[in-house]
Amino acid sequence: MPTDPWNTFANVVADPYTGWAARYPGKRAFGVLCTYAPEEILHAAGFVPVRLLPLPLPLPYQGRGDTSEAHLQSYTCSLARNVLEQGLQGRFAFLAGVLFSQTCDTMQGLADIWRLHFPAQLVVTVVQPVALASPQAQAYLVAELRQLIARLEAHFGLTITDEALRASIRLYNQNRELLRQLYAVRERLSSVAVWQAVTAAMLMPKEEHNALLSQAIGAMAGEVAIPAGSASPARLILTGATLDDATLLEVVEAAGARVVADDLCTGARYFDTPAADAGDPIAALAQRQLQRLPCPCKHRSLEARARHLLDLAARHHADGVVFVLKKFCEPHAWDYPYLAAALTKAGLPHLLLETEQTTPVEQVRTRVEAFLEMLHG
Repeated sequence: MPTDPWNTFANVVADPYTGWAARYPGKRAFGVLCTYAPEEILHAAGFVPVRLLPLPLPLPYQGRGDTSEAHLQSYTCSLARNVLEQGLQGRFAFLAGVLFSQTCDTMQGLADIWRLHFPAQLVVTVVQPVALASPQAQAYLVAELRQLIARLEAHFGLTITDEALRASIRLYNQNRELLRQLYAVRERLSSVAVWQAVTAAMLMPKEEHNALLSQAIGAMAGEVAIPAGSASPARLILTGATLDDATLLEVVEAAGARVVADDLCTGARYFDTPAADAGDPIAALAQRQLQRLPCPCKHRSLEARARHLLDLAARHHADGVVFVLKKFCEPHAWDYPYLAAALTKAGLPHLLLETEQTTPVEQVRTRVEAFLEMLHG
């Protein structure tokens, strides 16, 4: 029986870590926590990069043994606390190691905690430049990536060749192109299906994901598209860090609106820029990181981020923007006032939704419905 790609993506996202090794026999997994992780290097070393994402968990409580609250303050973001909780529960025992991108103080502290509690796993940290426009940024990042390669080679007794790196770059570029094609037809699909397809790309071998996504997109050929800008429900853009579950998407669509584009780490920012597959592969990977649309953890200019949101809204005829802000995520919180003011000045309505460990469904529904009523009015 032919495999249904959409069902596969949904099943992977619903339970991404249980039985991972049995699901992909012969594969070795390496955990990552950020889109700034140089996944091609891990792939060229023989690993499948697997994104560590928050999952629904019972809140930790005193007396249950070692829990995340014993190691992280309550004012750290839910991503860090939830992922550490999963690790302490043994859900990540299948990982050969975890790569941390030093994007904020919380992630830097979490890397040290991980080293102490999971000594069987290799823990590596890649410290990317914060000032992306610095003239020294390229050389610095190349040196940082070469140091990562040397660490992997020494620890696992392997060699990462330029040929293997170029092959991995081509594979990942193919995935980015397929995800770009998916976004080009996303208005024919539910937002939940699109989110599941992108999230699955971060959880399963790229070779398998490419084949499934190519099949899914090919099956849509010839279907009639909805003309952009035609009479339709309210059109929204989501922006923020990670979208950890489909609750917001389900609420938006149940209210009769559509998510037509996003600026999310678990969305368009994951695949926004290809890497050159010729020349020095390390330089190509470094250049890609510097050219990407930056998240608030990196500095280029707030003006550029505001222009990107406004351009995204114009291209997709969006009626409004929804900010999805993780509570205690300082980099995104610092950017919000400027971005909100820029959207207000441009006359583009926007809504701020602050999320924690779980999404408060009724609260989100009330606020989204009120926002849509304002747009219709």
